[in-house]
Amino acid sequence: MSRLNTKLPSLRRLTVWTLLIATVVFVLWCVWIDRQIRESFSSLQWALPARIYARPMELYPGAGHALAEVQTTLQQLGYREVAQLNRPGEFRRLGQSLQIQTRGFDFWDGPEPPQTLAVFFTGERISSLERIGGGAVPLARLEPVEVTQFNPDTGEDRLPLALGDVPPALVQAVIAVEDSRFYEHHGVDPKGIARAMLANIRAGGIVQGGSTLTQQLVKNLYLHRDQTFRRKIEEALMAVALDLRFSKEQILEAYLNEVYLGQDGNRAIHGFALGAQHYFSRPLTQLSLDELALLAGMPRGPSLYNPRRNPERAVSRRNTVLARMVDAGYITDEQRTQASRAELAVTPRPAYRGNGYPAFMELVQQNLARDYDSAALRTEGLRIFTTLDLAMQTTLEARLDKAVAAVQPADGDNGPLEAAVVITDATNGDVRALAGGRRAGYTGFNRALNARRQIGSLVKPATYLAALESGAGDYSLATVLSDAKREIELDNGTYWSPSNYENRYYGDVYLFDALERSLNQATVDLGLKLGLPATIDMLRRLGYNGDVAAYPSLLLGAVDMTPIEVAQMYQTLASGGFRTPLRAVEAVMTGDGQRLQRYGLAIEQVASQRSMFLLEHALQGVFSRGTARTAQGTMQANLPLAGKTGTTNDLRDSWFAGYGDDLVAVVWLGHDNNGATGLTGATGALKVWSDIMSALRIEPRTTAPPPDIEWRQVSQNAVRDPAYRQCQDSILLPFADSRPPDRAVDCEDDGSLFNRVLDRFRVFSP
Repeated sequence: MSRLNTKLPSLRRLTVWTLLIATVVFVLWCVWIDRQIRESFSSLQWALPARIYARPMELYPGAGHALAEVQTTLQQLGYREVAQLNRPGEFRRLGQSLQIQTRGFDFWDGPEPPQTLAVFFTGERISSLERIGGGAVPLARLEPVEVTQFNPDTGEDRLPLALGDVPPALVQAVIAVEDSRFYEHHGVDPKGIARAMLANIRAGGIVQGGSTLTQQLVKNLYLHRDQTFRRKIEEALMAVALDLRFSKEQILEAYLNEVYLGQDGNRAIHGFALGAQHYFSRPLTQLSLDELALLAGMPRGPSLYNPRRNPERAVSRRNTVLARMVDAGYITDEQRTQASRAELAVTPRPAYRGNGYPAFMELVQQNLARDYDSAALRTEGLRIFTTLDLAMQTTLEARLDKAVAAVQPADGDNGPLEAAVVITDATNGDVRALAGGRRAGYTGFNRALNARRQIGSLVKPATYLAALESGAGDYSLATVLSDAKREIELDNGTYWSPSNYENRYYGDVYLFDALERSLNQATVDLGLKLGLPATIDMLRRLGYNGDVAAYPSLLLGAVDMTPIEVAQMYQTLASGGFRTPLRAVEAVMTGDGQRLQRYGLAIEQVASQRSMFLLEHALQGVFSRGTARTAQGTMQANLPLAGKTGTTNDLRDSWFAGYGDDLVAVVWLGHDNNGATGLTGATGALKVWSDIMSALRIEPRTTAPPPDIEWRQVSQNAVRDPAYRQCQDSILLPFADSRPPDRAVDCEDDGSLFNRVLDRFRVFSP
């Protein structure tokens, strides 16, 4: 008995100490939780993906958009086709016109207001644009299509909104269905827990949960999903700490932005603002009561109540939310009845989301790399406006593979041909479409940006422009060049013997004719007279910044470039000698609409207008008389155009670069192993170029001559001896007024038969 008496005080002391230690531990745990909640919630900031937008479609009278093209764009944007317009994001077709109720959009250069438009079409163009109930509209922009994102590692996506920007009906719906005593409890609701337990016992299963909005927020932000006793206690303590430290409005705002509403591939949809875009393709503020109620009911089971997969369950859950709103006094029974009868107006999953055009996006990332690191692009919610023309890119991808297959030689030993295409705006250097390979959406080697290959005769316009720009007055389109076989001794004592295609040589030829027919020997004659530095300097002026070896073979294309670098050169030619760096990004904004960066146009004139006009006359002759004349049938409706074929040694690379008034396009065909293609520029790349550009309805090249250009008749034959001048079928050529043609070929110097006969007699006189 004495031993028992002595043990009892010891047990009591042990129990007291155990309780004391447990209390201290619990208090310290609470203090630690309070500190963690205070610090983490105060600095709560979500990692937000950068949103990448395509070039917006512009509607205006005369725009080259067919009705079907505009309708496709509207569908990509999630517009619904309806019988009668009622709200933004809807359109209807009436014969050869579309009525559109636009949503409006905050662009980097200012807001585009929502408006109701009538768009009328004639053929493949917009004939007129009017505001329904108003007058004519000169220009309207649809909102840009979001084509992809640069996502954070979390895989989460959201569009954070301030509580003041959330429709009150949504807040009421969420509180009614998830936590009716939200404004009365302190993070944990004992009455709610008891009510849920009683309801579950009566139902014989789980029909209600006792978690408050605050507990759900804590669980989503800080805790794992394991249903352990410790986790439930921690959840309750954190909810109480959160409620004590922060206002109900702060907690509610965080919940509305954090709540999980479903999955879009590998992208998790969080927050009601993004949920509205994902399921209805409209901003949250434009949703009706029934649509807000549907969203409010989804957090309990985003997959179970997904309106695209389970529409009946989604409607049932929506109606439950509406009933709870009536019980809470937020809406009337009449409003509930009307909303419950509403059809499920969920849009189809947007078709444009997916691969995100990886070849073009690689160029976008290159453009952004000098100003933004990869972390900023993936976490700060930037809005990036690109130059990508979705309709043009779609056409390119739809036609490229078939066009390449059509020119692939049947007996090729190097496997399937590969391709790269770059299409730019002829006026400002915007990259409108890009293909890094034949296969649409290909994410491997991007040949448009990274395949460095010899460019062959695409280099020749640099030499000819250098001659026309030389300032010595010695060169014009009628300058006579020697297209004779030659052998050139190099600095190392070896000899270089260039040759013409098919080893045919033409003797004396005009400068314009040598370029049109891409005569190698005549080009070498001109390039060596000018000096290699003149060609190298012109390549720099046209926009090429890579290495150039000063060997005579440079004149025939022994310089490696990527298709995007070639596009830069020909962009400068298409711009009339004004060099503008190519760009894929137009502007960058923050997620809340502040403009960060405008990638403006840096324009520099690198050649005179008159020299450019003379060169372009010859490049147009490439289509009418030269190496691209086989394209006349395909491109008849688009002529005149300017361009140049390019072929490298052993037919390893097939190139074509050309432009009209609106577009510049470069096509390369070849094998990744640098094997022979069996194709010249004319038999390969030109045909692919023509197929794509005819589908894109490239506009004819109509450059007006500068005021100092004179047109003169020139002898048909480029013969240096005046006695052999032939003016019966003379050629009309443009000349700079200070550079008349040589007297030997000028058919306007005297024009008389007597003088021509006399000249011939003098030649033969002893």
